[in-house]
Amino acid sequence: MMMTPNKTMEYKECYGAALRLLNVRFLSENELRRKLLRRGMPEAVIDEVVEKLKEERFIDDERLAEAVYRYYVKKAQYGHAYICNRLRLRDLSVPDEREPFDETATALALTRKTFKNGGADQRKIARFLQNRGFSITAVQAVLADFVTLTEE
Repeated sequence: MMMTPNKTMEYKECYGAALRLLNVRFLSENELRRKLLRRGMPEAVIDEVVEKLKEERFIDDERLAEAVYRYYVKKAQYGHAYICNRLRLRDLSVPDEREPFDETATALALTRKTFKNGGADQRKIARFLQNRGFSITAVQAVLADFVTLTEE
């Protein structure tokens, strides 16, 4: 495919802008497309640049989704639902193969750390955990543990 000088300049400009954006933070394909469109790059040129970046493995949504999921699991402050929502906000899908994640253990540890004085009631703890995306099963396990601790 023969590009005109103007088309070549647009491609180089778009490619450079894409690399600068990816240098700051790994982006999903859709995040990068939106940012390039906001900068006034033509859609046809963006398509070519995105395909080139995929070939060069600068864009890999599957790898990014796995890395983001692992990051949030490692932080040990959020449940599966919260992490999945963060992925959706970045136009990423939940990785099929992900490391096992014990939500209940994470919720218990987080609750013990956050409410160490034991002055919180069960509703406050439940709301706290639900806002962080923990499953109802994990919340119930934490509340059962909380009752056991307060009775001792």
